[in-house]
Amino acid sequence: MRTVLVLAAVVALALAGPAPTFHKDISQINVENVDATIVEHQYKVLELLDHVNQVNTEATYYKVGKAYDIQAHVDKYEKPEVVSNFYSFYENGMVPKYYQFTIFNDNMREQAKALYDMFYYAKDFETFYKTACWARVHVNEGLFLYTFYVAVVQRADTTGVVLPAPYEIYPQFYASLETINKIYYGKIRGEPFEEYPEYGIMKEGNNHFYYQNYSDYYTYGDEYKISYLTEDIGWNAHYSYFHTVMPFWEDGDKVAHGIFKERRGEVFYYFYQQLLARYYMERLSNGMSEIPTFSWYQPFKQGYCPFLTSQITPFAQRSNNYVMQNKYSFEDLRFVRSYEDMFLSFLEQGQFTAYNKQIDFSNSKAINFVGNYWQCNPDLYEKISQRRNYYNSYEMAARRILGGAPMNFKYDEYEFVPTALDFYQTSLRDPAFYQIYNKIFHFMSQYKQYLPSYSQDDLHYVGVKVNKVEVSKLETYFDFYVYNASNAVYYQNQELISGSDKQYAIMQPRLNCNPFHITINVKSDVEEQATFKVFIGPKYDSYDNEISFEDNYMNFVELDWFSQKLSKGENVIVRKSDDFFFYKDDSISVGDIYNLLAKNQLPTDMMYNYGHLPERLMLPRGTKSGFPLQVFVAVYKSQGVPKEVAETMFFMDEKPLGYPLDRPVTKYFLQPNMYIEDVSVYHRGNEYPTSYDVVHPYVKPVSHPQ
Repeated sequence: MRTVLVLAAVVALALAGPAPTFHKDISQINVENVDATIVEHQYKVLELLDHVNQVNTEATYYKVGKAYDIQAHVDKYEKPEVVSNFYSFYENGMVPKYYQFTIFNDNMREQAKALYDMFYYAKDFETFYKTACWARVHVNEGLFLYTFYVAVVQRADTTGVVLPAPYEIYPQFYASLETINKIYYGKIRGEPFEEYPEYGIMKEGNNHFYYQNYSDYYTYGDEYKISYLTEDIGWNAHYSYFHTVMPFWEDGDKVAHGIFKERRGEVFYYFYQQLLARYYMERLSNGMSEIPTFSWYQPFKQGYCPFLTSQITPFAQRSNNYVMQNKYSFEDLRFVRSYEDMFLSFLEQGQFTAYNKQIDFSNSKAINFVGNYWQCNPDLYEKISQRRNYYNSYEMAARRILGGAPMNFKYDEYEFVPTALDFYQTSLRDPAFYQIYNKIFHFMSQYKQYLPSYSQDDLHYVGVKVNKVEVSKLETYFDFYVYNASNAVYYQNQELISGSDKQYAIMQPRLNCNPFHITINVKSDVEEQATFKVFIGPKYDSYDNEISFEDNYMNFVELDWFSQKLSKGENVIVRKSDDFFFYKDDSISVGDIYNLLAKNQLPTDMMYNYGHLPERLMLPRGTKSGFPLQVFVAVYKSQGVPKEVAETMFFMDEKPLGYPLDRPVTKYFLQPNMYIEDVSVYHRGNEYPTSYDVVHPYVKPVSHPQ
């Protein structure tokens, strides 16, 4: 007898509305009532993003886009010159339809910036919508999708409008070539649909389900052990969202309404520190080494075979011991080395003086310059010109060098062989990504060595002592998740017009954790508002040596950040993992969004916290005997922030991000208002999600004769 997966409870997730709902009961998620204006805007945005690779000639956006004349409505844009600038590109030829778009291509990026400026400077939502309809019909699909997605996030009048999850809009970037081919075959073949439950191909009503697991040794080598993280749709969407909120090519005063301008570089540093720390813990839980380092002068050891495809071309593969030195990469190699050396020379001098700027590296606010330097964004040289420094971007040069694509494969200026590093949606899948940004992070960390460590007076909260911290049982497991992949296939025109009742979904195991809570016992001699920070980090390194706190502070991930009124005497504060500041629930499907819209509601997390990491990923996978970690809690006096900053829900005070672990620590670091508690993370079920022979919430075992 052998056990196979057969669809069971997925039936309960059946069709409702214009798209299937593949999620837990929406009654279990936090929702917000919205007014008629948001509802109207939401319907329009969802229609524009439906089957983005095709044009529905009967859709409202098509009729509006065909009728709208942008040049005849120049007065509808705050800066009329953005229209003439865009048409200078459009009339001379832009990236054609059905070509793959990447923001890392110089020509495509300039075209995207020109189109985005029209979206951004539209005086009202109606003008923005009509411009988007025109672009949806007339320009490259990827170009439209990227610029429209960013514009919805950045415009003030679209605040609260929900964007579908990236993996539902472009499933090709989140599903393997094998799975996409199976879906294509099922769509093209038509009825009767061939079910193969033993291979994870099933049907229930008009919903077609395809099982997909994670890549194996042939894709990653030993790195396959953590492919359940690096290929996780929520992990990759988190990274994509960050660059939607903080596009590297835009001026800081127009990113998030200018809120981040003075801290843009700091946000860049903090984001990658947190990303790398979370990745490092996952490596440790799987018995893997430290994040590898590499030299630009030596072969790159880690190969990668992504088995992904764009609309046109399969992704390039990078061989093991990849030789970076070739005639196509010499210029990029010279640039990255000189860029590194230039930064080190700034550090040796202790300051940067050029381009009408003077940066003192002993000042903690210099982190903004350091982050801008490594992101190569326009704010770096803003005081001298409109120079777009990303033409000489360290990030892009490194991605080109290590992507592994043949650079001589070009029929025209827009043709290229895609790599995982060419797209934000796929970058986190490639082990080279973590090595590139680990290198960048270590350069930025060298700046931190120039800052004085916090003194005891800086850290001590007079009259406040953390007596005890208790953490409930921490347990991880793999469960099943189903997401809508219908946008991966092409529909006939009549199917688009009438609305096809056939939908295609991918079932995939994913890392999850049980809810838990942290109890903090605080004795206070003062009665005032206090801020609490909760971090989690490793206790031992990859050699099973205990890591001293002085060498470990940069490896902690921030779990929670909240404010609490302290009363005199004993205070017992209980925080549930569901309420942690930096995490959200998984995005719900488009079908669920339509269902909520019918009741004038939208999911709260997708409205405001879309860029946060899914709460199921807050813990690294545990082990049967318990993976040892440390929870660090710090309490300090609350500080207020300007109202416009508080409304971003990103900053709770004006302390540096990651405080008090944002600087090197000394052996005198720990104060009475801090506490370290040893914890263990346990794992139940299979150690790796690589077998069908597991009973999951969505499936049941069925016996078949041999």
